[in-house]
Amino acid sequence: MKHTHQSCDCKKLAYKLITTSALLAIGFAVMTGCSNSGEAKSTDPTKAETVTPPASSTDQNTDLNTNGQGSTSSHQEPASSTASSHDKYSSAAAIFSAAKQGTLPNLPKGLGLGTSSDLLFELWGKSESGSTGPMRSYAKYHTDIVLDGSDKVTEITSSDPDYKKLLIKQVVDELGKPTKTVDTSRDIPDTAEANYTINNTSGLSYYLVFSYQTKTQKVNYIRLYFNSKTP
Repeated sequence: MKHTHQSCDCKKLAYKLITTSALLAIGFAVMTGCSNSGEAKSTDPTKAETVTPPASSTDQNTDLNTNGQGSTSSHQEPASSTASSHDKYSSAAAIFSAAKQGTLPNLPKGLGLGTSSDLLFELWGKSESGSTGPMRSYAKYHTDIVLDGSDKVTEITSSDPDYKKLLIKQVVDELGKPTKTVDTSRDIPDTAEANYTINNTSGLSYYLVFSYQTKTQKVNYIRLYFNSKTP
């Protein structure tokens, strides 16, 4: 009987060992699974943030960049529009169009051929050359003005910086062949003048002159005048 009892005890011990081992294995598997799940959870957000930034942050960056560019373009647009307006302002065609009206693009409204000395004074004030004599020089406006005997503007000479950007070739391309070309190198070396006669509706002829450098072909100044009948 003792032998039988010992055999039963051995079986019970073996069963307990097997059960304990199984429980340990299951526990270890559960712990490992939880650990891997935790690592996966902690890894996934990192990947999401690295590979695909949140839509809100992207939109904010886009808005900031757009606003930045918008503010920059708002400052640049006037500059570009100003540049384009200056191109039109200093083009030979614009100069010729104004000359047909007896004025030049750089002059204020009301100032042109036939303007009285009183209005000239109102527009530009006293000239550097004084208020006596036929010549009025305005260095600030790059302009010299000649008055006739009745104190009316009869000649305007402008060396506006925008006019000096012109090449005589541009003038000829836009306005055609000059009425005549004059060699002025005896008075001023390496210079010449391209003269255009403008017949307006009043029957009075205006003369538009482009003085230029014969070597560089750059315009020096522009002169607009008419032959006044007043002595």
